[in-house]
Amino acid sequence: MRVAEAVIGASDHYARAELVTLALEDGVPVFLDRRRVELIDKGLPTAPYHHEALELNIGAAIDLVNRVKRSVTRHANAAISTLVATCRARVLILPASPYDSLPDSLEEVLRSRPLTHAADGMLYRESLAEAAAELGMEVRRYPRKTDPTVLAAEAMGVDAAAVASLIARFGREAGTPWRRDHKLAAAAGLSVLGPRIRR
Repeated sequence: MRVAEAVIGASDHYARAELVTLALEDGVPVFLDRRRVELIDKGLPTAPYHHEALELNIGAAIDLVNRVKRSVTRHANAAISTLVATCRARVLILPASPYDSLPDSLEEVLRSRPLTHAADGMLYRESLAEAAAELGMEVRRYPRKTDPTVLAAEAMGVDAAAVASLIARFGREAGTPWRRDHKLAAAAGLSVLGPRIRR
């Protein structure tokens, strides 16, 4: 039996992420792990850019955002490190952010409604990506508002129904809950594994 290095599919939602880890076993996709990870310490605001920072003077806002960033970075590093150690995860795939990066200046972010709306989500997503990159993992993105099930079907050379059936099997193996976020994360993982899946 030969097990290929694992892929983590991530579906992130502000202060948490659903991570589904898959691998190939002799060319067949297998489910390894499903977990929800909390990405911030309790007591800290989960959307500091879009809410709290707008109501503070700039010095206090910078201090708050930096404290939140440190917490999110710590949680993201712990989550990804665990999956690297336990599942030999080597690739992380997650949705692309609406911007490549945020301005260094918090004042510039807060002056822009689009940036302020995007910044909190990007904080969590990019912390996961940075944690993976720092551990030497490959980080892949799929386009926003794209169904990764379609990408998986294209990569595997099958139709979307076949992908959905395989993801349903993973759900039975994982047990409840197996919600939309888990399915999207699993589909993203399959889009990475697809070219190497035995036909």
